[in-house]
Amino acid sequence: KLALMAARWPHERRGICILTHTNVAREEIESCLRSAPHGDKLLSYPHFIGTIQAFVNRFLALPWLRSQGIELREIDDDAFEERFFRLVHANYSVKKWVGVNPYQRQSTIRGVRYRGAALDVVTTGQTALPATGAVITQVRAVKELLLKEGRVRHEDMFAFAEAALADVPELADSLEHRFPNVFIDEMQDTSDPQLEVLTKVFRTVSSVQRFGDVNQSILGRGPRTAAQAFPVAGCHEVKTSLRFGDEIAAVANSVKAVGDPIEGRGEPAIAPPALLLYSDQTVEQVIARFGRWLAPLVTVEQLDRYPVKAVCAIKRVGNAKQPVGRHVRDYYPEYEDTAGKAVGGRTSVRELLRAAAADSECAERRSGAARQAILLLLGTYGKDDYKAARSWRDLVQLLSQSQLPRVRLTVLNCILGEHDVSTEANTRGAISSVLSELGDLVDPGARSTAIPDAWLLDGGAIAQVPKTQPNLLTVNAAGVEIPVHIATIAAVKGETHLATLVLESCVNKAYDLQSVLPFLCGDQGAAAITDDGLKSQVMNVFVASTRPRRLLAFAMHTDRASLVARGKLTAQGWSVLDWTAPECSSAGTPPK
Repeated sequence: KLALMAARWPHERRGICILTHTNVAREEIESCLRSAPHGDKLLSYPHFIGTIQAFVNRFLALPWLRSQGIELREIDDDAFEERFFRLVHANYSVKKWVGVNPYQRQSTIRGVRYRGAALDVVTTGQTALPATGAVITQVRAVKELLLKEGRVRHEDMFAFAEAALADVPELADSLEHRFPNVFIDEMQDTSDPQLEVLTKVFRTVSSVQRFGDVNQSILGRGPRTAAQAFPVAGCHEVKTSLRFGDEIAAVANSVKAVGDPIEGRGEPAIAPPALLLYSDQTVEQVIARFGRWLAPLVTVEQLDRYPVKAVCAIKRVGNAKQPVGRHVRDYYPEYEDTAGKAVGGRTSVRELLRAAAADSECAERRSGAARQAILLLLGTYGKDDYKAARSWRDLVQLLSQSQLPRVRLTVLNCILGEHDVSTEANTRGAISSVLSELGDLVDPGARSTAIPDAWLLDGGAIAQVPKTQPNLLTVNAAGVEIPVHIATIAAVKGETHLATLVLESCVNKAYDLQSVLPFLCGDQGAAAITDDGLKSQVMNVFVASTRPRRLLAFAMHTDRASLVARGKLTAQGWSVLDWTAPECSSAGTPPK
């Protein structure tokens, strides 16, 4: 639909606004548009594709903060909570108040944030902040101090956006004129602060179309007001899926709590749904054995097009006394939490500078290559503030008004091909030139650091260097190399996989697959769930079950899968595989 609209778009300075909740969804939309005729037109001005957070930051919150003389240094929830708690807790009155009930009131202090156009100080903690007195006075004072220093949390940005709309009501008119068509994806996961801003910006002029699935509400969003309710009465329900066929659709329907059943119109599965049973001794072999079992069923062409992933609902380490199958590290001890970190991409500055100047690449890819090159350089040669930037957005938020134009000019020079990287010697000179352009972002003491060899590799050399990624287990079997990516269910929301392995997990001593097994067996309908904990588990399994195109499997401890349940699944056409006996060796090798 977007590609068709792009082909007929009549405006030069008005665009389509596509808002997502996750970067995964944004990346999938961008990937599809690049492969569609005319779709790449939407990847640049005047159109916008990005998360709701990015939209609010760019068009509302950041301009308002700059108008107040505030330059942001840090938007980081974890860092803010630690710094805020330390400063507030140093006050005697606050320390005494927290001491009455440390478990709840520490959460109250850590959950402090701004809310609404008046920048009211509120908390997400269960215990409310005192309405008057020394405690709330100190909390407000520290919050204002950190704001002046440019240190805020992500949700604060929505309050700043509301303040901008209150101070300059014409902003909403301007944005509605700029974006006559608005599409909002993952609507079921939008929070109240996000909804407050969006409903104040896009009111009557813009045509707003919202997409989402309440069966995938796994991020803990609360109920909506009548004006913000989703879905609204009379909405159109998409009942068909082109991602998978009938077999996977049947599994998804067994754990679908809301709406009509899905009709799978995609390609048929390459194997029936599978229940993979492991033991305490084989839990760490499950992912590798899954890869070897999958190998003869897939082709290299299929693997090149879609990934294979093993997903688990829980990444945090829980109670060590609980039986295994608790979290992702039970299956893959090397798991790294990569949330918020830049992952993947090329690591050769030479190749990035070459890609930035390549006329054959689209404008977005060229600027992205230039930015990645600058981030790599600052990661080694930058001053401490800039060295810590994990993404381009992080870097921009750290820059002052005087520094930002200089960095943008550096990006432009890379795109214009100002830096010769035809030889290794020239590349060294190009790196030195870019560092000079970055000026005071670079630590003078670090300029003597040797240039890493990986930065100087050309295209041919890079092809020979194994690309290592965190949370990747490579399995070699049946003449095929199967890269199995390990991730959380929340992280893959919106993705499409070739095959998906759902790994059992545990919260509050309740193992999700054990709890969901009656639904998978057809003994119970998901629509009748009243328990919030069980509903959360069912929704997680639904999200995981709707990722794959061709194969779906579940890994579960043999002690938690009853013989009766196994028999019912087998009668439905499932494969039940016993992997409880240890293997002599494992062909799955994590990257070094």
